[in-house]
Amino acid sequence: MCAKKVTLKVVEHKVQECCHERCQASFQTTLIPVMKKRIILQTQLMLLCLQVVEPFVGGVHCTLAGSAHPTTALYGWFDNFWQTDASGSTSRQMEYPEQYPATYEANDVILEQDKGDERIRLIRPLLKNTQLESRPLELAYQSSRDGWNASAFHSAVDGKGAAVVVATTSEDRIVGGYNPKGWASLGGARPSVAAFLFYYFKKTTTVSDQTSWQKLRKVGGGGLACANDDPGFGISFGPDGLVIPLANDDNDNKFAYSKLGPYFERGPEDLPSLFSNGRAELLDVQVFVGVYNAGEEIPYAGGVLDMTSG
Repeated sequence: MCAKKVTLKVVEHKVQECCHERCQASFQTTLIPVMKKRIILQTQLMLLCLQVVEPFVGGVHCTLAGSAHPTTALYGWFDNFWQTDASGSTSRQMEYPEQYPATYEANDVILEQDKGDERIRLIRPLLKNTQLESRPLELAYQSSRDGWNASAFHSAVDGKGAAVVVATTSEDRIVGGYNPKGWASLGGARPSVAAFLFYYFKKTTTVSDQTSWQKLRKVGGGGLACANDDPGFGISFGPDGLVIPLANDDNDNKFAYSKLGPYFERGPEDLPSLFSNGRAELLDVQVFVGVYNAGEEIPYAGGVLDMTSG
């Protein structure tokens, strides 16, 4: 920001030098609220920067259980306008978690419904600070059951809101992603800074041994998180982060492609791709969505604005 601009701190310092009580009172009751409002308006565009660069002031380092990936929490002076709880989270972060990049912290919520489905118990730890963190999940689409094509995929998932994609490769590797805005077959992209990819190796068939998974956050803002919502195309996290075309061509519909870095992190291993050679043959693709009551609104079930990164 321009060094010539008058900041709230500078004004406060000048007023404190004044011995007149009337000036002090006026500053507290009138000038502070006005300047705070101005600062908030001026920094709306800077929120984009907060999502892609290091924090302006300080940071919290943490390591996710089952991961050797340390990270710096993205927060700074702007968050001081909201109250923080004991964990350091702001009230805005708690109320609108998906307006912020995905957390590496594991979700410790366990639902009664999860106990009967090992697949859901497997992905529940990934859903901390998401719409689906504590919401019951159901399997909406499974390629081996519903068909390896975009039409079957969209028929199963469109309008269902946020979703978790889990794909198993022929190399016994499990990869996937979280799409906060879901699909609606409306074309174009569906942005979200809270989107993320993940991967882990399938060691055994028991959930307790599945601890080697790693999240890869969206980078460069939320644009193109879901890069293609065309009814004739399958899954596209970014233009190249994780792409499962589900093409009608039998020679290509069971393959997935991945390139990390431009739209999603490369992670602690600095991976160029989720797959060993940038491409992998898939054994199955599953998509899990939230369970909603009759009449309950499903967030992002329809169109979304593609003009922000949130």
